[in-house]
Amino acid sequence: MARQPRCAAAGLLHLLDLRWCADVSALFGEPELDLLRALLATALPRHQVALHAYALGRSRALLLLTPQTAQGPARLVQDLGRRLAAEMRKRHGRAGPLLAGRFRSAILQAGPHLLDAMQYVEQLPAREGESAASWRWASTAMHCGGARDERVTDHPEYWRTGNTPFEREARHRARLAEPLGAGVVQRLEAALAGGWPLGDEAFLQGLAQQLHRPLARRAPGRPRKPLKVQCI
Repeated sequence: MARQPRCAAAGLLHLLDLRWCADVSALFGEPELDLLRALLATALPRHQVALHAYALGRSRALLLLTPQTAQGPARLVQDLGRRLAAEMRKRHGRAGPLLAGRFRSAILQAGPHLLDAMQYVEQLPAREGESAASWRWASTAMHCGGARDERVTDHPEYWRTGNTPFEREARHRARLAEPLGAGVVQRLEAALAGGWPLGDEAFLQGLAQQLHRPLARRAPGRPRKPLKVQCI
């Protein structure tokens, strides 16, 4: 069966999941994380992508972004992969793909899902056993009152969480202090795994019309044939 094309749309919120191959993860130290963060800073404007939250981990990278074009997410990942692969060859003599399969992505309706997605992204270090508060390769510090991060463009829905930066930062710190609900994590992971968008019915219907494709998971197996009724 042909692989379904990845969903992408200009001007909408996208969650991206880049999972590194096992041998790449073993090579990821602070210099490699610094390099990836620097590459991200230069690639975002090149591909007209606004980044709202990110976390660069040793096993995977999570990016929450809004592209100006439908091609933006794929081109961003291709750019990062090509430049990072060249550096990994130079530093470690490592050749071959960086990612364990295709990168995963899902379109999200920002209103109901932005804050949950930000929490999911920025809690990645904690899920990997790192200290989230001191993890330098994420947008967490900026959203919690740290220094400005040139990579990050705050989403309008995030601005609505408080009238001042201090209110927004305090509420964000409170969210990150609590684990994200298991049901929310499962919905986001399922959307990433299947490439299915998350949103209400009106959002999904509008997106299906925009992309000219169905956006609902089909039932397994062949479609049922209509019953034949014989009149006697």
